Amino acid sequence: MEAYCWECGRTVYDNRLYACPDCGGTLMLRYGGVRPDTLKDDSQLGLWKYRRMLPDIPEANRLYLGEGATPLVPSRKIAKRLRVGELYFKLEGGNPTGSYKDRIAAVGVSWALANGRAACAGTTSGNAGAAFAAYAAGAGIPYHLFVLEHMAEAKLAQVLAYGAIVRKVKGFGTYAEVGDRVFARIVDAVREYDWESTITAFRYNPYAMEGVKTISYELAEQLSGPPTSVYSPAGGAGLYVGIWKGFDELKEIGAIPHKPHMVAVQSAGCSNIVRAYKECERVPSPGPSTSQISGLQVPNPPDGSVALGIMARGDGSAIAVDDEEIWEAQRMLAEEEGIFCEPAAATGLAGLIRAAKERGGLESERAVCIVSGVGFKDGKRLLEMVAHKSVPLLEADNLGI
Repeated sequence: MEAYCWECGRTVYDNRLYACPDCGGTLMLRYGGVRPDTLKDDSQLGLWKYRRMLPDIPEANRLYLGEGATPLVPSRKIAKRLRVGELYFKLEGGNPTGSYKDRIAAVGVSWALANGRAACAGTTSGNAGAAFAAYAAGAGIPYHLFVLEHMAEAKLAQVLAYGAIVRKVKGFGTYAEVGDRVFARIVDAVREYDWESTITAFRYNPYAMEGVKTISYELAEQLSGPPTSVYSPAGGAGLYVGIWKGFDELKEIGAIPHKPHMVAVQSAGCSNIVRAYKECERVPSPGPSTSQISGLQVPNPPDGSVALGIMARGDGSAIAVDDEEIWEAQRMLAEEEGIFCEPAAATGLAGLIRAAKERGGLESERAVCIVSGVGFKDGKRLLEMVAHKSVPLLEADNLGI
């Protein structure tokens, strides 16, 4: 295992470095000697069966709470209506704390244990905090967490239940400059105290983020090959970059014949990556977040530049959808497919719906929507979804059936 800088290409062999020592750029890991027939180790549980393509962590330090091996469910109704050839939903809400962030936390906290870190520290809009709080509790190490000022109450309660040390930050999640200051302070703190950074971005911890790419490995296995397209929610863009990296590695070792087209889907109220993509820029466009979608309120996406670089290579694109389109996609998943997810997790489907309407269908597509988190993550939105539905109170001998 070695790292290379995404920006300048320098090879870095020191695993104590989380950024390029020359330009400060984002580091990406690469591995040698792995073939398609040696990719998996079926003696290991969950995502750890791909240990040969993950950071080198002794088995004694590998945490496992049931993460990975999440279901891939074919669409029964929505695909036909949208005229999509094949449509699948990757249900990441099946992870232990209810989101794909558990993949990152499993690798990140295991890496922290293997390197003797005294504690973990990071940020969250909710899901990353719950994931790292759970795994830090399992590891028996403290977890310092800085959260959005207006964090969803259900997500905050879940974080607190695991015993994390939590502080809210004014303006965090609304103004990019506030987020930049928070990230910078955490980077300084982890260096000063020998903690582990748990900011879920390749820019801040390329080792932990390797957990994301196991989604790609599972998709290729579940579909017996790659899809033609993957629609991914994009807040900080780490999910998008991680899934692309997984497919890029599979193509590199000859495990798949082609990579899917990666579509980053953002809320129009926080569409900094989409706006930059349309202008052929390589850094996210400035501007505060006005989105109401928890998890997408990232006005300074740490991995936005890497995502835009992927798109510039021809491997992907970006779409913005309104919050109302996301809520409608959330409703459709629940009522038409039986899939209950939080709003951010329906963003990929909202993007696919927009693309299908604009192109008159996607009949040649074998598409996957990443459903990134379970519906109970946002209790306020859940109540809004069902507010118009009344439940009558009946006598036991007059049930109306």
